[in-house]
Amino acid sequence: MSNQYEVEVVYRQRAIYRVDAEDRETAERLATQRWREGAQSVVPGFDWCELESVRASESPKPEQREQDAELVLRFLKERERLILRLGGDLFNPSMNDAISASQVAADLGWSRPATTGGPVPDIPRATEALEWLCRKRRVICFERPRVRAGERGEIRLYCTPEYLETLTADLDPMERQAV
Repeated sequence: MSNQYEVEVVYRQRAIYRVDAEDRETAERLATQRWREGAQSVVPGFDWCELESVRASESPKPEQREQDAELVLRFLKERERLILRLGGDLFNPSMNDAISASQVAADLGWSRPATTGGPVPDIPRATEALEWLCRKRRVICFERPRVRAGERGEIRLYCTPEYLETLTADLDPMERQAV
């Protein structure tokens, strides 16, 4: 009988772009923008990816997945309660009120061995729990563009429907007053 495994493949990518710009900093910014958009390299033979690591681990059992999801849900609810209680600005809600799988893994202390160095946050475990909660409609998920330098693509963020409803309800009276 075979087992099911989750396998993470990590790689580096290289691309070369030609851009017209006033200075080096502008050229780097324009090339980075092209990379974020997924543009192909303009120099044949220089567009490559290099494998950094491959890590396989046995897939968790369904019971473990459900336990993880319930723990994550309790964590989200407590976190949102604390944001509201300790100074969350209800009149200026932001995407910072939602949380990423990476942050959930770090905050819960979920880690796994890295190929080099010490342990790293177990982001796949947190993602699986959050996505399970999304499918069950116990958590709201949405995406926004990544904004950190050196990143591209979208980041998925999560919050509870109750928290989103609280923010929306608190904003409605202000919007009506402004009109």
